[in-house]
Amino acid sequence: MDQPSPPTEPRESRATAVRNRLLRYKAPVLVALMAAFVLWAHVGSGVPVFRSDSPAEPGWERFRADYDIDHFGGDGQFARAVRNGYNLVHYTERHAPRFTRAAVGTAVTSCAGCHSVEDLAYSFVNSDRVDPKLGVRMSFEDRVRWCYANSLNGFVPTIYDPAVRDIRLLARAVARHLGLGEGARRDGA
Repeated sequence: MDQPSPPTEPRESRATAVRNRLLRYKAPVLVALMAAFVLWAHVGSGVPVFRSDSPAEPGWERFRADYDIDHFGGDGQFARAVRNGYNLVHYTERHAPRFTRAAVGTAVTSCAGCHSVEDLAYSFVNSDRVDPKLGVRMSFEDRVRWCYANSLNGFVPTIYDPAVRDIRLLARAVARHLGLGEGARRDGA
C-alpha cells in the first residue's frame, strides 16, 4: 500500500514567510545605505570628486582681485565656477587629467601653456562664428573641446562637462572685466 506523501505546504509557506519578512525590511535598509553613502561622500570621504568646491591654486587670489571676480559674489556658484576654470586653465594636468595625455617631447601640459586668460576672453566674444579653415560654425565650447583633444593630446569632453563650462565662465568673467563686447578684436578694429 502506498502511503501518501507528507504535504509540502508548510515548507512553501515558511519560504514565503521568510521572503515576505526580507521584503518588509528591504526598503528601509536600502534608504539607510543610500543615506550613509551620501553622508560619507560629502562629509567623511575627502575625495575631491564628491566636493563641489575646488581648491584655490597659487595665483588665484591675485587673479580674483585683478579681474574683480568678487563682483559676481565672493563665494557664489559663479565665482566658484570661475575659480575652477582658472584651475583648469593654469593647472590642467591636475584638475582635468582625463583630458590630457603626456606625450614624448610635449612641453604643454596646461591651457595656459598656449593661451592667456585675455586670449580666452577675446575668443569668447568672437565665438560662434564660421571657421574659414573648417567651413563650419564653431562655438567657444567646441574650440575648448578641440584644444583638449589636439593641443593637449587628450580625450574629448562632452560639451556639458564642467571642464568646458567653467573655462567658458572664466572667459566670460574676464571679458566682462575688460569691457569686451561681441566681436571685439585685440587690434581694436
